[in-house]
Amino acid sequence: MSTADQHHSNTVAAAATKNDAIRAATQWLVLIGSSLFGAVFLLGAVGTMFSQAWVVELAREHFAATVGLPFAALAALSLVIILEISTGRIEIKGLGFEFKGAGGPLVMWIFCFLAIAAAIKMLW
Repeated sequence: MSTADQHHSNTVAAAATKNDAIRAATQWLVLIGSSLFGAVFLLGAVGTMFSQAWVVELAREHFAATVGLPFAALAALSLVIILEISTGRIEIKGLGFEFKGAGGPLVMWIFCFLAIAAAIKMLW
């Protein structure tokens, strides 16, 4: 292997390591941000319920839709990010389809969200 080839492979490896570090930091920031968003949403909802009587009625009649589904979306996002952090990039293969890159986490999020929403529907 020539010196130029060796330098090129070292540069590529360094760039891949830097990209992996940026990706991991971004995933953690999204996970922390979505948790903070959920907490702010919940505190805002509780504060609004105390000051607006119609919100209490709406939350009572449609709790699964007004609170359950937004939190199902956050839960699905958190599950996908935690899975990606712990196991690496998500790739889904099956039924003649193959999802890689951005498609893998997107399809996994859709499956998780639909599963949680179906569970809310069945239990509500």
